[in-house]
Amino acid sequence: MFLKNINHKIYPKLLDRSSLMFDGSIPFLVFNFYTKTHKLVPSPYFNLLSKSKEKLHKEIFKLYEKGIGYKTIHKELVEKGYKIGKSPTCIDSIIKKRIKRNEFLNQPVVEGYKDFDILFYKVNSIS
Repeated sequence: MFLKNINHKIYPKLLDRSSLMFDGSIPFLVFNFYTKTHKLVPSPYFNLLSKSKEKLHKEIFKLYEKGIGYKTIHKELVEKGYKIGKSPTCIDSIIKKRIKRNEFLNQPVVEGYKDFDILFYKVNSIS
């Protein structure tokens, strides 16, 4: 079977309930499906943290949520024996990167349908 697009002048005749003509045309509902997502992009944010880094990040954010600054957090982590960089700005970098990672991973996925139309195709038989 071969499908050919039929003339658009017979749309009103085909859709009129009082005089429905059948000339071998088949109606097809066509539409566009769109999606806006971040999940199709390869990103290092999808990689899981090691257990030691996860433990360090939990401790950093536990202190950060109490309202403690990054310099004080660095001092406390060094006193507790965590392996952390010598500069307090490494804590600031970890906080900023973790916030950016959470924003990226928690983006909404938008999906929907649009541009609905009915197309009529005429069926030709193979002989």
